[in-house]
Amino acid sequence: MKISLLIALTLVVFGQSCENDQDLSEFYDFPETHQWQKSDPKTFTFTIENAGTFNGVLMGSFVYGSQFSKLPLALTVSNEEKTEKQPLTFLIKNAKGEECGDCTGDVCDVKQTVFTAKHFDPGTYTFTLENTFEYPYFPNIIALGMELERVK
Repeated sequence: MKISLLIALTLVVFGQSCENDQDLSEFYDFPETHQWQKSDPKTFTFTIENAGTFNGVLMGSFVYGSQFSKLPLALTVSNEEKTEKQPLTFLIKNAKGEECGDCTGDVCDVKQTVFTAKHFDPGTYTFTLENTFEYPYFPNIIALGMELERVK
């Protein structure tokens, strides 16, 4: 009985310590039309409980064979203390015109690191992605996501 209790407590403590190191992610879907309107910024909010160093990863799903090779964006990271804004280029195809992501059927999933080893103190952070494409909408986008990967 004592061994069972000890194992159970160990699993609970181990599980809680792992929860604090989990990656954080959110996604948006672009149903039916697969268009991201320029006037519709996407916001991802993450609460970091323990200070740490993170990599930021942008994820997107696109219709295979999209006519555009990149998606121009602006990324704003803000919390109660400060706001930082930077331009980004989300690459969908490489210089040879080949899809950058993993493609299955009519969908290509693309991941791109947007920052590495950035320190975050505990708190709530808002990541806003603005579509800065030259036309009113970006076509052939199925989903868009942001992930914070804790550097171990």
